[in-house]
Amino acid sequence: MKLIDSHAHLTSDDFNEDRSFLIKDLSNFAVNYVVMPACDLEDSIDVLNLSKKYDNLFAQVGFHPQNIDSFKDGDIEKLENLAKDPKVLAIGEIGLDYYWQYDNKDEQKEIFIKQLDLARKLKLPVVIHSRDSIDDCLEILKDYSDLKVQIHCFSYSYIHLMECMKRGYYISIGGVVTFKNAENEKNAAINVDLDRLMLETDSPYLSPEPYRGMRNDPRKIVEVAREIANLRGMKLSKLAKRTSKNAMEFFNIK
Repeated sequence: MKLIDSHAHLTSDDFNEDRSFLIKDLSNFAVNYVVMPACDLEDSIDVLNLSKKYDNLFAQVGFHPQNIDSFKDGDIEKLENLAKDPKVLAIGEIGLDYYWQYDNKDEQKEIFIKQLDLARKLKLPVVIHSRDSIDDCLEILKDYSDLKVQIHCFSYSYIHLMECMKRGYYISIGGVVTFKNAENEKNAAINVDLDRLMLETDSPYLSPEPYRGMRNDPRKIVEVAREIANLRGMKLSKLAKRTSKNAMEFFNIK
């Protein structure tokens, strides 16, 4: 059995003390690959550099909506240069976040669109952050039907799920699905088309049960897979195989 963590922030300071050990230990927990999103230009550089050190790591580049205050003229060109490296598989994580900051919606949308345009230019998939902003994200994405889209950390209604399925988007589900009160996540895990499902940890955040409240890491992806397999009434090995195939296809991992 092999698993792919499609979203883990391994450049986080939370991993400074044991990052190398953790990465080398992934194979002992059936984790084949980890794809790492970036949060700003500096993190994009760090994520790419880290991915180059290990065959089992891959990178995304981009500006998280919480980090657009650091966005400068010329940064799109810098992201483009980074994204030409074969270790970069997507533009992400990008999108909108109205939970932490609501008064800069127009600026968030502007930088989101610039990064979508970059993905289109480079023919790369996009990984979408959409906290409290899924409707606006989906509205903007209407103009980018040519892009492969992953909705990261999906937590929305059945109606939103069906709209994403209609558009052919991929849905990534993380550790929250193991929480007892995670109704939306559980419903999504049951109803998402199996060929559009990916797994993630969002490490070091959102650690699944029974590790809730502790630092998360990609080795815990099996708990996400086990919960979803149980919800769907299928074998863990089958779910692992299918979700890994989906991630390989979405990110074009050879």
